[in-house]
Amino acid sequence: MIVVTGANGQLGRRILEQLIARRGGASGIAASVRDPGKSADLVSRGIEVRAADFDRAESLPAAFAGARTLVLVSTDGPKAQRIAQHASAIGAARAAGVERIVYTSFIDVAAESPAEFAAVHRATEAELVASGLAWTALRNPLYAELLPMALAGALETGVFHLPAGPGKASFISRADLAEATAAATLAPALAKNVYELTGQATHDYHEVAAAVSRVTGKAIRYEPVSEDAYAEALAGYGLPAWLARAVANMYSAVAEGRFDRVTNDFAALVGRPPRPLPCLVQELFGSQ
Repeated sequence: MIVVTGANGQLGRRILEQLIARRGGASGIAASVRDPGKSADLVSRGIEVRAADFDRAESLPAAFAGARTLVLVSTDGPKAQRIAQHASAIGAARAAGVERIVYTSFIDVAAESPAEFAAVHRATEAELVASGLAWTALRNPLYAELLPMALAGALETGVFHLPAGPGKASFISRADLAEATAAATLAPALAKNVYELTGQATHDYHEVAAAVSRVTGKAIRYEPVSEDAYAEALAGYGLPAWLARAVANMYSAVAEGRFDRVTNDFAALVGRPPRPLPCLVQELFGSQ
């Protein structure tokens, strides 16, 4: 039995779909969700849906019961809450007899990183090591789907601002990451515990601006700003203060070069490289 957590979320749902496609059906796959009422479509397809609230540790052992493998999709929320949620899930998995956890981690887990997300995933990976279970950490780079948010308004104003400085990063779609996660989950054996699922190449945001300009036919440029200025701007758009700061310091980590690396790990799992930036930009901005 494989249990996928966060199966109503954007990444979790895609992982679930990829597992079903690769196994030729939903037998032996269960979906763990906070609100089963939002999973009627899964139930109609014969998928077992289990209620699990990561803030209520007592709800987790039953949700994970009978699972040999748990696909632990990282949660959303402030740093301390996420660390506690992930620790509860790992403890409950061990108590339920789960043998292996596949965890969707983050490419930057360095202790010296300015990114709040780095601290979350570093703590969770440490919990995995200490758990005594078999585990695989899939360190994801920046979601390509963040680009429309990053460039919000730029198609009208011609300029967008980020605190990423001259830093480079790679971008992968959630669809590609879900495919890699399913492949890792179903692999009979893996060569290592940690896979860095980078794109084919890294790009700075001047290159991103040029790629979007080519697709949309609109002149767009990138102008770096400070982390504080960007966090303030995001808060002004209505983001919670913790999220505005977490997104801003993620880009500060990009500015420090912490996302500027490329591996072949994605291709090793999937058998092909991830889609490159021009394809992703065409998909995301081609209709604008």
